[in-house]
Amino acid sequence: MQAIIDRIEDGKIAVINIIGGGKMSIPTKQFKFKIHEGMFLNIQFKPDKKAEEKQIKEIKSLQNELLNNGDGSIYQKKSAKT
Repeated sequence: MQAIIDRIEDGKIAVINIIGGGKMSIPTKQFKFKIHEGMFLNIQFKPDKKAEEKQIKEIKSLQNELLNNGDGSIYQKKSAKT
């Protein structure tokens, strides 16, 4: 995939147009090389299965914590008193 740096806003955000459609905004500090407006880039995305599995595990842990009120007891909806 190819892209071009359309502009750099406030020296902090690179606005990148994807050739064929699309746009990205990326902090300039994310680049490990000097960038400039009009620069062409080759872009490649790779899946990161290890990071994905870690994220899923963390989400499941948080869900369990919420369902168990964080104290091991299972959440039960309290009925409204009238």
